[in-house]
Amino acid sequence: MQQEAHPFGERLEAYLLETCTSQGFLQGTRLSSPDIDEAWFRLAPSFYGDAVRNFNAYPEFTLACAGYLGMAVAHLWDKDWPAYRDVPYSFFLGERGFDDMDDHITGTILRESRRSVAAMQSASASAYHSLMKEAPEPGTAEAYRFFLAAVETMFKTGAAIELCRLGYKYEKVSLK
Repeated sequence: MQQEAHPFGERLEAYLLETCTSQGFLQGTRLSSPDIDEAWFRLAPSFYGDAVRNFNAYPEFTLACAGYLGMAVAHLWDKDWPAYRDVPYSFFLGERGFDDMDDHITGTILRESRRSVAAMQSASASAYHSLMKEAPEPGTAEAYRFFLAAVETMFKTGAAIELCRLGYKYEKVSLK
């Protein structure tokens, strides 16, 4: 159930890749896995409900939560994907639900916060700035499509950052 890529999402992906690489969170490529991408499409509908309710009041936090969710999924993919592939969205929420999702993911799932918080603060600020530069008219279908593209891109960026932290990288292989 792959949706068509939004042009803003593609531009944002390139911008975040450049930004995160320059800050040492990525190494010039956006690492990914079909399993992680599939998890996004399963978790996204539940995440969107929380994100839409919180975006106007806390836009950078909302975007960061998408990134933290990507980090958590990538971490669980590396840890034991068969055991975690079907966990519900609620697994990623903190005691206060969406409000402390970031603390729950960094403290309980990743068990690392210094690097992940720095990465998400930078990426979410960059994503929000990019979104505001596009200036879609608030409350329109177009604005919602931009929002969806930003959230999905943040999820994928968070996953890539965590995969990079875990030591994954693309390597050229000689097939002789």
